[in-house]
Amino acid sequence: MIELLDSSWTDIAAIDGDRRVLVMVIGPTEQHGPHLPLGTDIFAAEEMARQVMTVLEEECGKVAVKAPPLYFTPAVLSRLFPGSVSIRKKHYHDFLKDILSAYAGNGLTQAVLVSSHIDPPFVETTQQVCAAINQEFGARYINGYERFPLQDVASGQAEQLFGYGKPGDVHAGLMETSNMLYIRPELVKTHVVTSLDDAPLSFESMARLRTLRDFGRGLGYVGYPAGANAHYGRMWFERYARMFADVIRGYCRGEDVWDQLSIRPVLAQLEAQFSAPN
Repeated sequence: MIELLDSSWTDIAAIDGDRRVLVMVIGPTEQHGPHLPLGTDIFAAEEMARQVMTVLEEECGKVAVKAPPLYFTPAVLSRLFPGSVSIRKKHYHDFLKDILSAYAGNGLTQAVLVSSHIDPPFVETTQQVCAAINQEFGARYINGYERFPLQDVASGQAEQLFGYGKPGDVHAGLMETSNMLYIRPELVKTHVVTSLDDAPLSFESMARLRTLRDFGRGLGYVGYPAGANAHYGRMWFERYARMFADVIRGYCRGEDVWDQLSIRPVLAQLEAQFSAPN
């Protein structure tokens, strides 16, 4: 792995074009309750990107070129909390397209974008931009791994898979707190976590919210943070890293993996569930 910012342009150019793969972390600077850092989504994506780069280099013989992260994306529900930043979707679309056009236009035509902001409009926009770059430059840009946890939610398997059996854990709750306890425990305010009441909300209701100020006692969390532990976080990363790694291996073999990562079919399934009569 080489850091793009630490390299000269000739360092990048010297890597065979078929071997170099840009890896770029994307996520919001967004509040995650009073107990988790604003960089929670970035830290989770960085952990997943680390595992992606291991597969690319150790199994596929690629050279991972780690791009600077993009720290600002749409995060509408958290925009009223101090420190949070939300970019309007249309601006994010255009800004991301400019960035990726620059990389693809100067020869970095293979890229894996890694994000952990499981917000459907954000993911869809990111995937739309990747599709546009691929069409314009003949590139192979992909984005994931949000398809997999969304798929577990849509199938009703999420709670059973992780063993905690509590639906409505949507933001800065049990799972995201567990993830941080696994990857960056020093940044979790454990003394605050134990004081937080349960505040579950359905995925459907979450889609109708305008701000997280209206939920979790106004503290910005949705779910069961007090039940978090590092074991659940390890389970999360092991499951989804394994699923994403399978896609990356296919990508390295030149396969079209787009349908394995697109969230559109999963969103259609969720929308059908929400609109179905009780």
